[in-house]
Amino acid sequence: METLWQTNNNNREGIVMVLALMFMVIFASLSVAMLSMSSANAQIANNHQQGNGALVNTHSGVEVVKYFLNDMTVPASIETGIQNQLAVKNLTNMTATVTGSVITLASVPLDSTASENFSAQITMFSDYWQADVTGRNGVIKRKVRSNFNIAVRADSVFDYGVATKGPLLMTGQGELGAVNLAVESDVFIDTSIIGNAFEIGNHGTVAGNVHIVNPLATYEVGNNSEIGGETGEDAEGNIILDVDPVEFPVPDTDYFRQFATGDVIDANNLNDYLNDNETLDNVTIAANTNPTFSGDVTIRGVLYIEQPNKVKFAGKAVVQGIIVGDSIVGDESIDNNINFSGQVDCLDSGDLIGAEFDGIREETGTFLIAPGFSADFSGQSNIINGVIAIAGIRFTGQAGGTINGSIVNYSSDPMVLQGQGSLMFNRSGTDENPAGFEPVLMLDYDPSSYSEI
Repeated sequence: METLWQTNNNNREGIVMVLALMFMVIFASLSVAMLSMSSANAQIANNHQQGNGALVNTHSGVEVVKYFLNDMTVPASIETGIQNQLAVKNLTNMTATVTGSVITLASVPLDSTASENFSAQITMFSDYWQADVTGRNGVIKRKVRSNFNIAVRADSVFDYGVATKGPLLMTGQGELGAVNLAVESDVFIDTSIIGNAFEIGNHGTVAGNVHIVNPLATYEVGNNSEIGGETGEDAEGNIILDVDPVEFPVPDTDYFRQFATGDVIDANNLNDYLNDNETLDNVTIAANTNPTFSGDVTIRGVLYIEQPNKVKFAGKAVVQGIIVGDSIVGDESIDNNINFSGQVDCLDSGDLIGAEFDGIREETGTFLIAPGFSADFSGQSNIINGVIAIAGIRFTGQAGGTINGSIVNYSSDPMVLQGQGSLMFNRSGTDENPAGFEPVLMLDYDPSSYSEI
C-alpha cells in the first residue's frame, strides 16, 4: 500500500511540474506577444504621426504655393515672371526652375533640420495650372493636387475714370461725374513733377475720389469745389496720397494696321477727302498729311493715322470704330495732335455691315488709342464708346459727354479741363481689357480641385 501511494504521489508531482512548465511557456508566449503588439502599436502610432506630419507639411506647402501663385498675372516670359513673383512675394528660401511647361519648386525646408519639407511641381495647361505638392516628414511623404484657373481681367488702370502720368488741372467749372456709381469717376495720378499734382477750381466737381501715388504731392482745392460728394476742406479728405502705383499697360497700335485696308490719304489726294459728309472706311492718313476735315465726317472701321500728323475734325465726327495714332508710349511729339473742335458721336462698331469690317467688328472698348499723340476736345459729345489712351489731353469750352470707358494719359503733360464741360464715366461691366491692350491673365485658386493623391 505504501508503495502504491508513493507512486501516485510521484505522478502528481510530475504532472504539476509539466503543468507549471506549460503555464510558464504560455505566459512567456503571451508576454512576447504583448511585447510584439506593443512594439507594433508603437510603430503604427509612429507611422500615423509621421504620416499626419507629412500631410500637415503638404498642406503648408499648398498654402505657400497659393500665396506664390494666387492673383499672379500670367507673364509672356514664364521664367522671368516666376523669378519676379518670388522677389515680389519675398520668398527667399524657394528656388524655381522652368522646364518646358513645368515649374519645379525645389525642396523647401519647414524646420531647422530640413527633415520636414515640401516640394511642388506645377504643370501649365492652356486654361489652368495644376500644382502637385509633396510634403515629407522623416521618410513618409504625402501628395496633394489642386488647380489654379486662368481668368481674364482688365488692367487695374481701367478701374479709374481718369488715370494720368501727368497732373490733372481742372481750372474751369468742369465735372468728372459718374453714370452709375461715384467710383466710376475716380482719379488716379502718378506724377512726380514739381508743382501741384491736382488742381480743381471753385466750381469744379469730381464725383469720386482722387488717388495720388506721390506721398509728398501738393494740390489745390477751391473753396466751393466738390470731391467725393463733399466740399471745401471736407473735400480734401477725399484726396488720398501715397497710394500703390498701378501699371499703365502698353498699347499695341501696330496691331490695327492690318485692318486699315481702305484708301490711303496723303498730300497728293487730300482734297478728294475734304468734302462735307465724307465717309472714311478703314482709311490710313499718311505721315505729314496734316488734314483738316472742316465738314461732317463719318469714320467706319479703323482710321489709322501715321506720325507725324496733326489731324483736325472741325465739323461733326461720327465714329463707328477706332481711331489709332501710330505711336508708342514715350515717343511723344508736338507734331502729333488729334483735334475735335466739333461734335463727336459714336455708333456701335458691332453694327458695321460688310466683309471689310469683319476683323475690326470684334475689337471693342476703345475709341482713341494714340500714346504718342496729344488730343484736344472743344465740341460737345453725346457718347464716346470706349477708352481714350493718349499723351496729353485737353477739354475746353463745353466739351464733354458720356465716356463708356476710361481716359488714360501716358504723358507727364497735364490733363486739362477748362470751361464748363461735363465728362460722365460709365464703366459698368468692363471686366476685360479694351481693344489694343493685351488681356491680363490671372491665376485664381480653385478649392474644389483639391485631392490627395
